[in-house]
Amino acid sequence: MAEAALTDRIEGALADGGVAGALLLCSAHLERAPDDAAAHRHLGLLHAAAGAKGSAVDACKRACELASDDPRSWSDLGRVLAMFGDMEDAARCFAEAVEIDARFADGWHNLGTALKQSGRSRAALTALRNALLIEPGRADTYLNLSALLAEAGQYEDAVEALERAVACDGNLPSARSRLAAHLSGLGKVRRAEALFRQSLAMNPDHMDGWLGLGRALEDLGEADGAGAAYLNALRRRPDHAQALGAWLALQPGTADGEARTLVDKAARIVRDGAVRAEARALVGYGLAKYHDRRGDPASAAQAGRLANEARRRHAGALDRAALTARVDGIISAYSPEFFAARRRFGVGTEQPVFIVGLPRSGTTLTEQILASHPQLHGAGELPDLGRLAASVPGDEDAMWRAAARLDERGSRHLAGEYLRRLRDGAAKGRLRISDKSPLNFFQLAFAALLFPGARVIHCRRDPRDTALSIWMENFNPDQHYATDFGDLAHFTGEYERLMAHWREVLPLRCLEVTYEDTVADLEGQARRIMGFLGVPWNDRCLDFHTSERAVQTPSRWQVRRPIYSRSVGRWRAYAPHLPELAAAFARPV
Repeated sequence: MAEAALTDRIEGALADGGVAGALLLCSAHLERAPDDAAAHRHLGLLHAAAGAKGSAVDACKRACELASDDPRSWSDLGRVLAMFGDMEDAARCFAEAVEIDARFADGWHNLGTALKQSGRSRAALTALRNALLIEPGRADTYLNLSALLAEAGQYEDAVEALERAVACDGNLPSARSRLAAHLSGLGKVRRAEALFRQSLAMNPDHMDGWLGLGRALEDLGEADGAGAAYLNALRRRPDHAQALGAWLALQPGTADGEARTLVDKAARIVRDGAVRAEARALVGYGLAKYHDRRGDPASAAQAGRLANEARRRHAGALDRAALTARVDGIISAYSPEFFAARRRFGVGTEQPVFIVGLPRSGTTLTEQILASHPQLHGAGELPDLGRLAASVPGDEDAMWRAAARLDERGSRHLAGEYLRRLRDGAAKGRLRISDKSPLNFFQLAFAALLFPGARVIHCRRDPRDTALSIWMENFNPDQHYATDFGDLAHFTGEYERLMAHWREVLPLRCLEVTYEDTVADLEGQARRIMGFLGVPWNDRCLDFHTSERAVQTPSRWQVRRPIYSRSVGRWRAYAPHLPELAAAFARPV
């Protein structure tokens, strides 16, 4: 029997009777033709689909014995090994396949995928690009390529790869949703929203589409639409932790009917030790916000405690000694003499404004005020300063040394790269453009060498209010300080120590803005900020809450309302329920 006919019969059996029926058909064929290598390949893949690793590997190895010069035999053996997590052996099989036939695009694609999952990114990029040289229309290869490029910080190339995936297969929802996610990360939220909607038009059950659409609508300030998107996801997968947590975080203080059912489900999930820790964390953070909005600090504190315990179990605790050593290293490395010897570094533009401070200290509010001025632009939280610092050759485990390793020529090259990203999306002629990545306070020496004319706005807030807001927020699991008040107090102390050092040695102009002062006197503080930035006063700065710009931080909802004082001293309502908060900050930080 010709292989094409056998394949058609197996596909028919799969459609009619599932894997079991296809296995029976393939086994019967092999009784008649025991040396049919193609049939052994099919048998191996069917056994793998049934979860029978040993039988699957044996069948595919038999195919390799019978047709050792057929790249498909080695590729299918590699696919089976990859299905069971044996990536190194899988990669060797795919390498054998392309050694036999260098024009075998499937082999190069599979090799690139296996190498990517093994952490060998550079070799994976080469393999995937080889696959595309042979078959330029492979959407799945472009998807894998884009993920690698994004991991390498090559965001523009990653977006281009995703755009090619969409062009190659217009009916591939995942290509559109991945492209949308990358564009959203670049601040192009309106375009991302459209692509998420397109992916859902192709497949209404596409979960990444619903979740991505919800996030995009949140960034755009459309709470009702975002809640509806998350609810659509939950109607398809009622136990989806990410969707449930995000939906809860948007709910008003009352719930009935379907909403009450979901709240009750969330309360059960966060206490169920059989549920994955990270899933409990995602639901718990949303439940804490729900109770906080209801004015129930006792329930919010309990949900927050469960969420943070689960996140800590999943992600780990802060390495306090390593953080202290990092700050010690920065303080010892950067002195006034260090900067004086590098006066010729960087470029002369005064356009960049770095808004830094602890997360939840008023950085988003400050940028929203700034971005409301017609001569200014807010670029949001850009990852590029840290990414460029990490690109400086040297000790990858001590990125803070990047400024010390930088030479004059390199400083100008990296400044140009950063400016391209900073200006992306800004109207021409904007006098200042802000980057409000709060933790850039670690990289201010690097910023000073790239942009000696830049300005820094340092945002401060009562550390107890800041710590409570961080603790109740679903931060990236990499932010290990966020789950424990003791860790938060230590992190705050090291941040204060570093900022005190920068005040002494940093050659950049710096303005301190206190959240409580801004709440008490919006116009006075806004005028102070505009004076520091060297722009004439504009009344639009007082109407920051009416701006339609996308806001991609946890403070997105607060800055869409007029200034209010409810968050000042908020920690006091939680003090009876979280005594560890007051205890952690009882000593000066």
